[in-house]
Amino acid sequence: MENLITGQCHCGTVQWQAVLPHKMALNCHCNMCRSLSGADFSSWVVFAAANFKLTSGIEGLTTYQASDTFSKSFCTKCGSTVSCINDAKFPNHVFITKGNITSEFSLPAKIQVCTTDKANWVEIDENIAVFNP
Repeated sequence: MENLITGQCHCGTVQWQAVLPHKMALNCHCNMCRSLSGADFSSWVVFAAANFKLTSGIEGLTTYQASDTFSKSFCTKCGSTVSCINDAKFPNHVFITKGNITSEFSLPAKIQVCTTDKANWVEIDENIAVFNP
């Protein structure tokens, strides 16, 4: 199915699918995303919650409530992020890490957010629009 993308955690325990179109593809440089991912920034695809579905491994999923409006779900076996919820910015949406998408896709980041929080060694991609809330 062309409008469906799939993904999974690193070990394959937790698998999911999402129906396109997506709301947004973005790179986030905020301190929370950097510390939760352990990377320079996080790359996300945002879907309406109704278009996201866990297809296997729900028993292997746990959630960390990072703030009142932000939570991260991850695999208890391998620790891979499965999804995040950011109700402050995108109510009723799910953030999916681009690195865990297993199907072919072309969802380039259209914006970079929280670049004022970026790590000092990161250079901002001038080809992607910047939005600092």
